[in-house]
Amino acid sequence: MKDKNSRRDATLVSSLALLMALAGCASQTIKLIHPQTGATAECSASGFGVGVSIADGIVGGCRRAYEERGYLALEQLPPEQRADLERRGLLLKN
Repeated sequence: MKDKNSRRDATLVSSLALLMALAGCASQTIKLIHPQTGATAECSASGFGVGVSIADGIVGGCRRAYEERGYLALEQLPPEQRADLERRGLLLKN
């Protein structure tokens, strides 16, 4: 009887651990801007469970593709470039 309860408990714990691993979710968005033209782009993806790492890969690949074309993530825009874009009316002031 004790072995039967132990196996049931182990199965329950394993099942709960699996559910917790699959239950995670994420949503990621990165906004980019081209410092010379003011053109903007957005990379976003969401996923749950094992899809979280897939979503991270999608956003990372999108970001790299835009960065290769000269875009910068808004949070990485140097202050002087931000001020220039604001002065030209291509970026709203904070």
